[in-house]
Amino acid sequence: MSRLPAYDTALAQVLDALAPLPTARRVPLAASLGAVLAEPIAADRDLPPFDRATMDGYAVRTEDVQPGAKLLVAETIPAGKPPAQPLAPGTAAAIATGSPLPVGANAVIPHEQSDRGFPHVTFPGPRPEPWANVHRRASDARAGQAVLQPSLRMAPHHTGIAATVGCVRPLVSGAPPVARLLTSGDEVVPPAVSTATLEPHQIRNSNMVMLAGTLTAFGAAVDGSVHLPDDPHAIGEAVRRAADEVDVIVTTGGVSAGERDYFPGAIAAAGFREIIRGVSIQPGRPICVAARSGDRQVVVVALPGNPVSVLATAHLFLWPVLLRLAGASPDLPWRDVTLAEPILPNPKREAFRPAVLAQPSQQCRPPLVRVPAWAGSGDLVHTAPTHGLVRLPLQDAPVEAGTPLKYLPWAWNTR
Repeated sequence: MSRLPAYDTALAQVLDALAPLPTARRVPLAASLGAVLAEPIAADRDLPPFDRATMDGYAVRTEDVQPGAKLLVAETIPAGKPPAQPLAPGTAAAIATGSPLPVGANAVIPHEQSDRGFPHVTFPGPRPEPWANVHRRASDARAGQAVLQPSLRMAPHHTGIAATVGCVRPLVSGAPPVARLLTSGDEVVPPAVSTATLEPHQIRNSNMVMLAGTLTAFGAAVDGSVHLPDDPHAIGEAVRRAADEVDVIVTTGGVSAGERDYFPGAIAAAGFREIIRGVSIQPGRPICVAARSGDRQVVVVALPGNPVSVLATAHLFLWPVLLRLAGASPDLPWRDVTLAEPILPNPKREAFRPAVLAQPSQQCRPPLVRVPAWAGSGDLVHTAPTHGLVRLPLQDAPVEAGTPLKYLPWAWNTR
């Protein structure tokens, strides 16, 4: 087996292989929030597409209504259903708010202005004005009319308008990288599974919620999180679908060399070229990063399955990848610190361990860090008091207290 690259070498290889995303590109609608629209968005049909009731009541022909008029209730039109027939003279149709008026009707009389009779309904009041309580077809916009203009910074109500006209991937400038999260493992179950039903061999999915929040802290837009069984077909299909829809695919688990580690094969089958596979670090040695070019660049960052490995490698690799794609400097905010207590490093791989930063009130410059004891990369609980990662030198001897080190804060601690 060839020697695995060191962290700095591996990261440089990844960043050299990637280009920033285009200034303007199509993104999922939710990811367009805050971005600038780069082309008009037009109505794909008249808005509204039919004359619709704005009140619960009765659709009528105004010429049939006068004080005391009694009309046959010919049908009931619930919301979401089209009229069964045109409205014949001398009849009315019970209608719900939002429903289309039957052909021939030109007003809606609210229930409160009737006796609600059946099969005949009586209207004691005066004749309504034509189109009373009706939202006329095309009164908002006509088919082909621009409803959103370029240079508009997309806000939530703009995404609602875009959704109304069927625009689900607007062309925008300045959108963040869009990521899809794929976790895996037959032994992994949803967090909501109760203790009473949890099997001894099962573990709850901590990676999905942790990574979703981490991606947000990195500045990415998360377009879906999916958990997959250890099944090559399901994993392959999920990778192929994500490659057509997002900029970055982030996976957890199934990336090592075991018989049931299916992500490397799925990534290759989807046309991705591996940039790195395996790095000489602890935790997170099996990490894989791959890219596909073609008509657009897509990146896969395949993280190990153990949660501390996920947390560490996301900061060490996924974060700078997202910065590169966003067109920003990929340099991470490493800081100078001093080790507070001796720690035994890994003599074979460079260790990046979760660490606790001394409180600012201690006025230490550079600040002190302490590395809490852990039970390995599956021990997520030990990270509870930590503030980031400390980089330990590759050596056999303990790292002594007072040694200057580099420290990377968790992304949510950089603000």
